[in-house]
Parts: sequence; structure tokens; C-alpha cells
Amino acid sequence: MVKIKSVDEKAKIIYFDDNTSINHKDFLERFMSFFQGRVAGETLMPIDIEQFMRRTSSKTLSLLMKNKKMEGYLEGSMSQMLSKGQKIAIATIVTIIMIALIVFVVLKNQGMIPGM
Repeated sequence: MVKIKSVDEKAKIIYFDDNTSINHKDFLERFMSFFQGRVAGETLMPIDIEQFMRRTSSKTLSLLMKNKKMEGYLEGSMSQMLSKGQKIAIATIVTIIMIALIVFVVLKNQGMIPGM
């Protein structure tokens, strides 16, 4: 394991024991390349894959991937417009409320409901 040897705060460079260095721009590039291959909004890191391959079968890893994919699909569909079923449900509720209000006003005007 490589350890940090020194840090140059002015130049924003980190020097390591193996005589390598990294600056802020290089770090961002390496960080972004490491986290490419995101699965449905969730990052599967190499340690996750190793953990599943060591302790379980490949079928469990496959199920994890399908779960992550479905999770991402659901997250993505939440930002979309209402589905057809949702629109019908909202229209039905509004219609029932309007009918109830009309019935209430008619009954009140006929004197069946005492005045408030």
C-alpha cells in the first residue's frame, strides 16, 4: 500500500512514497474513470463484486444487478409525468368530490340539512 509522503498545499500536489504524485485535475480524472460503469444510479464498486464472488454464487450477483437496474428504472420513472392509471384515479377522485359538493348544496337548499 502506498502512503502519502508529503502534501504541497500551494501547488495542490500530493507526493507518495513510490515517487509518484497527483494533482487535483489528475485526481478528478482518475476518480471519474473509476466510477464509470454505474448501474441504474448506483455505483457498484469492485469491492462489491469481490464480496459477492467470494461469499456467494454468481446468481446472487446477477440478482443484485437486476435489483439495481430496477431501482434505477423506478427512480427514473418518478420524475416523469403521471401514468394513465394515475390520471384516471385523480380524475375519479375529483369527480366524486364535485358530486358530493353538489349533493350537499342541493340538500342544504331543500332544507334537509340544517343551516350552519
